[in-house]
Amino acid sequence: MSTSALPEPTRAGRGRIAWLSAPSGAAVAALCGITLVFYHSLWWPGLVLIKRDAFRFFLPLKHYLIERLATGELPQWFPYEALGRPYIGVTHTGVFHPFTALYIFFSAPDAYRLSTLLACLLAALGAFALGRTLHISRTGALLAGLAFALSGYVVSLTDNLTYLYSICLLPLFCAGLEKVLVGTRPWAVAPAVVWATLFLNGDVQTGYYYGFIALLWTWARAPGAYREAGLRLALTAGLALLLAGVQLGPAWVVFLGSERALPFLFQEQALHWSTYPLRLVNVLASPLREQVDPVVMARVLFGTPHGGFWAESVYLGVPVTGLALLGAWHRRDLNVFVVLGGVALLLSLGQFGGLYAVLYKVVPLWSAFRYPEKFIGVVTFAAAMLAGAGLDALRTDQGRPAPWFVATALCAAAWLGLRTEAASMWTTAYFGATEDLAREVTKTAAVAFLWSATATSGTALVILAIRRDVLQQAALLVALVMIVALDLTRANLEVYHTAPGETATFTPPLAETLKAREGTGGPGRFRLISIPEPVLVWPSELMGLLGYDGAGSVERRQALDHEHNADFHLESVLPYLSGYSSRFAETLNPRTGIEAAARLNAKYYIGRRYHLKDPRLAKGLVVELPPYDLALFENPIPARPRVYLSPRPERAPTPLDPAALLARPDFLNGDVDVIETTDATLPRPALSGSAAVEHYAPEEVRVRTETPQPAVLILLDAFDQGWTATLENGAALPILRANVLVRAVVVPAGIHTVTFRYETPLLGAGAAASLAGTLICLGMIGHARWRRRATLSAP
Repeated sequence: MSTSALPEPTRAGRGRIAWLSAPSGAAVAALCGITLVFYHSLWWPGLVLIKRDAFRFFLPLKHYLIERLATGELPQWFPYEALGRPYIGVTHTGVFHPFTALYIFFSAPDAYRLSTLLACLLAALGAFALGRTLHISRTGALLAGLAFALSGYVVSLTDNLTYLYSICLLPLFCAGLEKVLVGTRPWAVAPAVVWATLFLNGDVQTGYYYGFIALLWTWARAPGAYREAGLRLALTAGLALLLAGVQLGPAWVVFLGSERALPFLFQEQALHWSTYPLRLVNVLASPLREQVDPVVMARVLFGTPHGGFWAESVYLGVPVTGLALLGAWHRRDLNVFVVLGGVALLLSLGQFGGLYAVLYKVVPLWSAFRYPEKFIGVVTFAAAMLAGAGLDALRTDQGRPAPWFVATALCAAAWLGLRTEAASMWTTAYFGATEDLAREVTKTAAVAFLWSATATSGTALVILAIRRDVLQQAALLVALVMIVALDLTRANLEVYHTAPGETATFTPPLAETLKAREGTGGPGRFRLISIPEPVLVWPSELMGLLGYDGAGSVERRQALDHEHNADFHLESVLPYLSGYSSRFAETLNPRTGIEAAARLNAKYYIGRRYHLKDPRLAKGLVVELPPYDLALFENPIPARPRVYLSPRPERAPTPLDPAALLARPDFLNGDVDVIETTDATLPRPALSGSAAVEHYAPEEVRVRTETPQPAVLILLDAFDQGWTATLENGAALPILRANVLVRAVVVPAGIHTVTFRYETPLLGAGAAASLAGTLICLGMIGHARWRRRATLSAP
């Protein structure tokens, strides 16, 4: 389908679009300026993103990355979680993404904020560039950029840079695809580079979805033969995969060993964050979050078992939505956005829409991913671009004020209706909410619709003024852009959360206590378990200073939960990074018992003080932290040392059932170790001898053994691909899986040094692929420039 030109302006439009013909620099400057003002907390010094994964997950991981890079080491193994995990292969670490360079020049909190700000700026500029590529006016492209960058979904994802970056780059990707379809083949480099950076940043899921978006875009926008368009798309995809090979190779190995490779195990997680249909009302009315606990509201109104929302806001507003409908009607050449947005909306419903579950079963690799609500970002993108086209329809007299006044009346009616006691009573009866909660929800919903009515009425008045030729059209269109910007700012400004930088740098008292008891921290010594709690506790003044999300994040740092333990070089037993095996999930359970924890070298617990009711834990109380209702306990069962010679190795020819192993008293008391091997012979029990760690580093562990007979050496670190074991003479020792999770080798009699080394699987092959992709791209660019010069110099 070829792109059609804009219709000719009517009398109201002729002679009044001089501002629209001005250099794009003014529009770009306005776009960047408004975006920077909106996201001012992302560039203002001394602040840190405080909400959810931005604080609890990414900052510690990035701190570990820079800590290792500063010593000249490439971090390949992460020893501080779940007995150790691959660092590069879990993707979210984003080791090879260009944004990693920021962490060399700035502190981790500052570099993370700047990365987030750059992603949001790319969203605005990308939407503007795509709009201009699709022949949308500068003002329309400006509105599209603002509607996208300031939308509720994009602002909500500032708590997760991996997913934020992917949706923010979508406009640039589509702009590159458009150039590939209408230009020469070397243009394939542009969308390929954009596509590859998604994989390098760790979002393989959205990178996978980009392939389907590219197919749809090619089908809808190809101006010539589909065969040639298909070849160009294949070239783009091939280059992207090559460029991202350094990340995709290791990620593939982790995927094959994870529960995501087993769709029947992963389906519940995959569908968990589905968009509840009722939430779509929030697209038109600003989020209800000011007076109501979001966790409570999510559980009561939307049946979310764990509470909270994947995206805190999905707000676009009536002005943007109405303009998008207008653009869809009058710019039929942009139907690709209608199809893309419609399909994405249905997919975002997940378990409530049906289509996602169908694709889960029939589309290869679809079952490896989760978060259906991520498709709301695609809906937002499509709506923002169509809204830009809708603004152009207004300047050519193709819009009418009547529908906008009707929408204003409907929003006002909703405001009046939700203020009544009847609305509160209906909410109580239908959702089973308490009277207080129902009253707060309906009250905030009423306020939301009042604001929507205000924004819609402003839009209606601007359109009426355009129709009646009251003021200069350019000024009226700028006023409409400002109405959209102000409406989105009012609703979404508080959706991204920052706090003073000290919240990310303070040392929790429990970490200080552990350091005082155990000396300098570091891996290879002992582990702890921070017990997940359904209800968090924090000082009341903290809520006033940092809000709900900030207070919760600080509480989790006090509890050394998620990845905060890594900041203090303390190892945790529990997993949080994605891509772990289902056997990890079954075995690494904080409630499996203190005996099982001791078998995994867990020496300490952190949890609520009510655990003091257990007399065994009460005996191990180390210190309490009353403001957060936390306590540090020492495991009353002595923790198993990190390495030891098995007192009774037992052969298991097939994989173990974790539940069955944890039910065995002889395993829990340390008498037996179950080794998964097909070898019919194992060494006899080690009745004497010793094993000790000589050197412990993330990617290398040296153990000295002394035994009068062959024995099984157990290392209580995760069994994973990439590890090798050798003796001091270089002889290789096969690594066996022991006790479901850990490593074991058979050592010969005598005094020996066993060295365990880790190298990320497929890292070398992936790096070679990335190098090849880079050389191909440079060659294509160089060849295109040479041909252009040759053409220009030809007589």
